[in-house]
Amino acid sequence: MRRFKKYLMNKTKVYSENSKRGFAPFFENKEYLFYIGPAFIVTFILMFLPLCQIIIGSLHKWEFGKPLFESSFVGLKNYLELNYGYVSFGKSLKLTAIYGFGSLIIELCLGLLVAVLLTNLRRARGLFSAIFIIPIVIMPAMVGLTWKMYLSYDGLVNWVLSLFFIPKVNWMGSDLALVSLILVDVWQWTPFFILILFAGLQTLPKDPVDAIRVDGANAFQAFYYIKLPLLTPLIIIVCILRIMEIIRNFDIVFAIYQGGPGSATETLPIAVWRMFMSQRQVGMGSAFSLILIILSFFIALVFINFLKKTRVTH
Repeated sequence: MRRFKKYLMNKTKVYSENSKRGFAPFFENKEYLFYIGPAFIVTFILMFLPLCQIIIGSLHKWEFGKPLFESSFVGLKNYLELNYGYVSFGKSLKLTAIYGFGSLIIELCLGLLVAVLLTNLRRARGLFSAIFIIPIVIMPAMVGLTWKMYLSYDGLVNWVLSLFFIPKVNWMGSDLALVSLILVDVWQWTPFFILILFAGLQTLPKDPVDAIRVDGANAFQAFYYIKLPLLTPLIIIVCILRIMEIIRNFDIVFAIYQGGPGSATETLPIAVWRMFMSQRQVGMGSAFSLILIILSFFIALVFINFLKKTRVTH
C-alpha cells in the first residue's frame, strides 16, 4: 500500500512538472511525433496552404478560370475597392451583423426560457428533447426551400395569419426579407440552445440553490444569482458556436432569397459567392474571404477572453 501511494505521488509530481514545461515533454518523445506528425502535415496542407493561396490571390487581379501566376499584382487595391464594386463589403457586413445578433439574442432568450421550463418538468423530457432535435438535423437547403414555400404570399404563414384576421404580408419583399431570415434561423437553431442549456442546468450543483432558497429567495432570485452565473461559461461557448455558424451560413439564405430581393439579404457568404461566381473576380473574392476569416477569428478570440475572465471571477 505504501509503495502504491509512493508511486502515485511520484506520478503526480512528474505530471505537475510536465504541465509547467508545456509541450516540451511531448516533443522530446519521438514516438508521439511519429504518430502525430502526419496529422500535422495533413492539417498544414488542408488548412494553411489554401489560406496562403487566398492571401496571395487577394493581392492580384485574379479572374475566374485563369491560373494565379498569369494574373497581375495590384497590392491592396482589392481591399480598397471592396465598398465601391457591384458587391459592397460595408453593406454585407451590416446585414450580417443585424441577421446574426438579431437571431442570436432571440435564440438565447427563448432557449434559456424553455430550458428552465424543461427542468421543472418531471415527465416527457425525452419526448421534448427528441422533438427539439428535428429542426437541427434537417439539411439547411431543405429548410430554406421549405420555408420559401411557407413564406410565399399564399403560403402557410399568411394562411395562419388569416385565421386571426391579419392581412397577408409580403414576406419575400425587400422590407421583410431580413426579418424572415431571422425567423427561419430562430426556428431551426433555438432547439440547439434549448438542448445545450437544459443539459447544463441538469449538471449544476443543487446545494447553493437549496441554501439560497432556505434564506428566503424565490425561484427567480435563485436562478439569477446562482444558476445563471454558473451557466455563463456554457452560454458563452454556445454563442461562439452560433456566431461562427451564422457568419458562414450560406445554404438557407441562398435557398430562400439568393441574396435578394436586390441586395436585401446579401450577407457576407452571399457576397463572396457573388464576387466569385457572378463577377468572376477571384482576387476580390479572396479579399472578401480573408476579411471574413479574420473577422471570425477576432470574434472567437473576444469570446474566449471573456470566457477566461468569467472562469477567474467564478
